[in-house]
Order: sequence, then C-alpha cells, then structure tokens
Amino acid sequence: MSIRAIDVQVEDVSGATKLLADAYGWRVLSDDANFGELDAGGVRLMLSREAMVPWETLGGVILHEYVDDVGRAVERAVAAGAELLAGPLTTDWGTEAAYLKGPGALIVDVCRDA
Repeated sequence: MSIRAIDVQVEDVSGATKLLADAYGWRVLSDDANFGELDAGGVRLMLSREAMVPWETLGGVILHEYVDDVGRAVERAVAAGAELLAGPLTTDWGTEAAYLKGPGALIVDVCRDA
C-alpha cells in the first residue's frame, strides 16, 4: 500500500496546473477546468474544484492510497477509528474507491485501479 496521489482543492484548476508545471517543471497529465493532474516527481498531484465527498469542511485535501483490496482496507481503517464517508464504489473513471475521514481534517481515498 502506498500514497501515490494527493488531491488539493483549488478554484482555478487550469491556472494552478499551468503555474505548477511552469514553476516546478512537473509534467501535466490532465488539464481541464475542473480537474488537473501533474506528475510531481513520482507522486500524482491532482487539482480539483469539487470532490465526491464534502471536503470543504475537512480542509480540501484528499490522500489517495492505492491498495490491492479496497474492502479489506476499509475494514482496517474503520476498525482503527476512521469514518467511512462513501463507498466502496466504482468511480466514473473506473477505479474502485472508498473515502474515509480522519485523522483531523483529512480524507483518505483507498482505491484500486481497475
């Protein structure tokens, strides 16, 4: 299991994507008005206006932990005190995912590429 992506809430996705690519040389993987993604040296940095869960009250950051078994990861996280916000579900982009709250203002998406 590993954190391979961090999702950050921004208002101007295209502007933030361009600035980060130009300022730091990060490779743009996706760029549109609602979602940008960059390769920031082996970690995917996702820039989003909105999320599948209500992240405004939780700080606007989602860590994406890639796992082999989403159901097992959810059971482990809930047993440790995390709150299940959504899932497991299949996202529009084809991953299996579950969103959990905690600790503090953090959301963790345990996910598996399809």
